Amino acid sequence: MCTLSPDELGARGQRWGQLRDRATVEVATIDAGLRLRFRADPGIEAELRELAALESECCSFADWTVTMDRGSVCLDITAEGEAVPGVQAMFASFR
Repeated sequence: MCTLSPDELGARGQRWGQLRDRATVEVATIDAGLRLRFRADPGIEAELRELAALESECCSFADWTVTMDRGSVCLDITAEGEAVPGVQAMFASFR
């Protein structure tokens, strides 16, 4: 369960939305969650790493892993059990 207040959730959602609008290349469902792929760019990678670190604090039920892959920066968000569908729904606006 996310621990952000409604105001914090709104501000965080805006940051994700700005990142989505700038750089989302692909969104894919994976077995245990979701993979977001972004254009490789130093500013985008830094923002993605910062957001992943913040999310790991408030949404500790999921693992937030940033990697480089085929010239892109990827975020894998994975969870277990009942949390998997929630993770897969978190970024519905990215599709």
